[in-house]
Amino acid sequence: MTSKNSHATSASGGSLTAPAELMPFSEPSFLLPGEDLRDYEAIRQMMVDDIQPQTNIEWLWTLDLIELSWEILRYRRLKNRILDTHRVAAIDAILRRLDGEGMPAEAMAMVQMQAKRTAAEWRDDPEAAIDIEARLYRSGFDNIGINAEVFIQAQESFEMFDQLILLAQNRRIGLLREISVRREFLKRARRVIGALDGL
Repeated sequence: MTSKNSHATSASGGSLTAPAELMPFSEPSFLLPGEDLRDYEAIRQMMVDDIQPQTNIEWLWTLDLIELSWEILRYRRLKNRILDTHRVAAIDAILRRLDGEGMPAEAMAMVQMQAKRTAAEWRDDPEAAIDIEARLYRSGFDNIGINAEVFIQAQESFEMFDQLILLAQNRRIGLLREISVRREFLKRARRVIGALDGL
């Protein structure tokens, strides 16, 4: 049954709104610090405008699609942040390799400590970062080389977020398929009923 509150775009150009009973569930289940409710609302409106839900069940599916789409965007943003976080670890790892080459085993603890200190300077001091990056470049590590090390350092986290994104995408595809199948079924049912009425 179509909800009285889920009409198509009104004559005044207004957007679809969820049935009153579902309005409490149209808000995000939770937002992380740094996430903007306005961004969520923009995604929600885009999904509603594209899907144009007409029945209560379509509205429920659409609300699930909105949450899944938001999760996917969240995971992508977090992946970018992971790259930033692991860049310090990448600088640390490269410095340990450069400074530890040919050093005796008993000196490695000092090498690791110095590499960690230098990586922290790279992160916190823009002037020191210029000198450190120049040294890395002279040693054969340009931005591409550093980026490669970043991905190595972030591999485990990346794999986790890739899995989360894939799961959410598969669930989203499944819901879109359900909506499409249901609408096609209703179309055929109406055609059959129309044909029977014409007899």
